[in-house]
Amino acid sequence: MLSLLAYRGLHAIALTALARRCRNAGVVLCYHNVVSPADATQTGNAGLHMPVDQFRRQMRWLVAHYDVLPLSALLDRLIAGKPMRRTASLTFDDAYAGVFEHAWPVLRELGLTATVFIITGAPARKHLFWWDHPATQRASSASRRHEWLTTLRGDGDAILQSLRSGPDAEEGTPAAYLPASWRVVGEAARSGMDLGVHSATHRALPTLRDDELVDEIEGSREALTRETGTRPAFFAFPYGLWDERARRHVQQAGYRAALTLEYGLVNRGVNLWALPRVNVPAGIRDPAYKAWAAGLSLREAFRK
Repeated sequence: MLSLLAYRGLHAIALTALARRCRNAGVVLCYHNVVSPADATQTGNAGLHMPVDQFRRQMRWLVAHYDVLPLSALLDRLIAGKPMRRTASLTFDDAYAGVFEHAWPVLRELGLTATVFIITGAPARKHLFWWDHPATQRASSASRRHEWLTTLRGDGDAILQSLRSGPDAEEGTPAAYLPASWRVVGEAARSGMDLGVHSATHRALPTLRDDELVDEIEGSREALTRETGTRPAFFAFPYGLWDERARRHVQQAGYRAALTLEYGLVNRGVNLWALPRVNVPAGIRDPAYKAWAAGLSLREAFRK
């Protein structure tokens, strides 16, 4: 409640609008899933599944206040040294079915596109992602998550096995919470959606051997090209986790840029293979959303 009042205060004194107009920086927004209002609280990680009405409201505001560009065009502008004020790009991690069913029609209605980062091993499996699974939701804690992403390397099968649970979705799980099929992904790409790579298995790259990095970074790109006919230029680090070895491997593999989940705006001098984003939680209120997009996150300020 206090943070909401603080963000409302920033809006009331026009500080959010001033930051948006004056900062020579763009923003890359990261979403995960968009679902129907009826499905919004059905299952899974609550921070990832945004109701479509909220998403539509955010997109209409974004179009009114920003020049919303494809990720490639935003990078073109950055590299050319052109002004970045009030520029934005949209990204989605994981390629949930809900993105294609609910978010894509909203974006097309508004004349927008987005880059959707595909976990190339997911479309053929038709299982819930491990972080949405009821077993992990019940067992989740800060220490458990640390163990899952380090000792178990972010490997969904290993994490579920440690909880003595299988990967199958519970009966009645909304389809929007499952990975999109290759058919759906390919159709969206042909209609104007941009695709990027989010690894093959969504394991934590800093924990992997060099040969495993080849599969996750290069093998996944070949799989995406084979399935969709699209050769992606961008890579998003699973869980936003990266180290210098993983970053260097992505760069040497020929990707144009790589994206993290570290909060920040995109401005001159940024490392193209460790680009910051603004990760948008499903429950964010409008004043906070507008402030975060302008680079005014109280959460980050208090961390520092």
